[in-house]
Amino acid sequence: MDQDYLTQEKPHDYCGIAGAISPPGEVASNIVIEMGKALQHRGQNGAGIAVKARGKLLKVFKKAKAFNEVFTSTDVVDENFLKGEVAIAHLRYPTEGSMRRDCDAQPFYASYQGWEIAVGHNGSLVDLEKHRKKLKKFDIELESDSDTEIMAWLIVTAPGLNWKQKISNAMVDVKGAYSLVMVTADDKLMALRDPWGVRPLVWSQDNGHIFVASETCALDRIGIHHNKKLEPGQLLIASADGVSISNYTKPQKTSFCVFEKLYFSHETSAWDGIIGENRESLGQQLALEEIERVKTGKMSKEEFEDIDYVVAVPDTSSPGAHAFCEALVENYKGKTKLHYKRGLVKERYDYAKRTFIEDDPYLRKKNVEKKFFVSPSIIGKSIYLVDDTAVRLTTYSILVAHLLKLGVREIHCRFLAPKFLNPCFLGVNIGTRSELGAVAKDRQGKFHELSEEEISKSLRVASVHYLSLPGMAKSLGLTKAALENSYCTGCLDYNNPFDMRPYDPEFNRTTYLNNHFPITKKLNKDSSANIQL
Repeated sequence: MDQDYLTQEKPHDYCGIAGAISPPGEVASNIVIEMGKALQHRGQNGAGIAVKARGKLLKVFKKAKAFNEVFTSTDVVDENFLKGEVAIAHLRYPTEGSMRRDCDAQPFYASYQGWEIAVGHNGSLVDLEKHRKKLKKFDIELESDSDTEIMAWLIVTAPGLNWKQKISNAMVDVKGAYSLVMVTADDKLMALRDPWGVRPLVWSQDNGHIFVASETCALDRIGIHHNKKLEPGQLLIASADGVSISNYTKPQKTSFCVFEKLYFSHETSAWDGIIGENRESLGQQLALEEIERVKTGKMSKEEFEDIDYVVAVPDTSSPGAHAFCEALVENYKGKTKLHYKRGLVKERYDYAKRTFIEDDPYLRKKNVEKKFFVSPSIIGKSIYLVDDTAVRLTTYSILVAHLLKLGVREIHCRFLAPKFLNPCFLGVNIGTRSELGAVAKDRQGKFHELSEEEISKSLRVASVHYLSLPGMAKSLGLTKAALENSYCTGCLDYNNPFDMRPYDPEFNRTTYLNNHFPITKKLNKDSSANIQL
């Protein structure tokens, strides 16, 4: 698989989704393909569309490849008879293992007693086994272990006289993150968000067309610059007769994934503000914390004034790193020679597959070096190395070691997000605490949080600082309390949409969460794990 240089370092969201319905006689397939191409940052390991032409069968076409590798031209649509007035697209990023076969890609198709649907999903369910057991009585043979396929079958087998009733009954006790796009055999486009609103979904309409997408950049791609959010617990149903939006379930505590704002979403997308501007605010807030570190002696004035450059780990951290530099220069009251420098430049012209690197231990270790050109201007200098986040720190440490070996005199590591301290159970590739660079396990198997000084020593750098949680909240224009009431920050501080302990087998071995819950707090009744508090 051809993945980016920090595949094991960066958090990845599961997927991107898009959908469109066109007036009779017009084609939606090409539209969703263009929308999908704007969402490739959300998933590069599986691609597919589902199409319904009026008077014809519902068709699904998917491959275990990047979206732009599958849909290379309109010939793909013509050769596979994929033209239709209703269409959805899906881009997949698997969170565990590698792509095994094309059937692991989405959308998934399900048909039961005359009800037919194809579903694309962004998110993850935590209580999957409970719902898998429900389907046994229908004697359904599943083609994958995907939670998306489970949801497709839950919907078609649920009781109800129409799609809304069936969806309401199917999802009544489903726990997790799920934004869905769906196309039905009766020529409908449907979309919904889970009652916590963990993952984004927007919709728009123009000249008889209805569109839905994970992000506004997908709408921008087709020239649509007006949109609305689909709210938590809402269901959109569009047909030739128009569009309706209503609640299929009662909304719960709003828990939008904070990393959609900080990392996942494209910087040109908008969600309560422009994403790129949010990331600039992170850099500005990090700079204010840095100046406070100097004032309080955590970094000496002499050491700070000796730093030459701010260098971003390209490309996603660039807006925040640039704002970090500008805010430092503007707000620091002493003398500084600090400048922003493009010290690392990504290799953009090696389009070869990564199989040679993945197959050879020596080349694997050299991977970071292959992905970057290092500017000679930073050799012999003291630098801030700014990244948006680093989950595991393994690959990041290789980059740091490489820069020091080349002769960078001193490195101060700064991160535009707080430490990752917990797995994500809602659709991000962070499976266990053992994977996390800011967490260590002792001889008794207990997990504890590493201090910035311990991480600095491990990386062999001059200093390390992560943006604080209150600082992150400020960068979003919120207090910490307001952040907790509107965002999911579970990977940072265990503030999840609902009690996640039943689904967290490591909870009892995590020392830094001991005081997070009152000891008498009850677990959910549908606990699938045996947890003793």
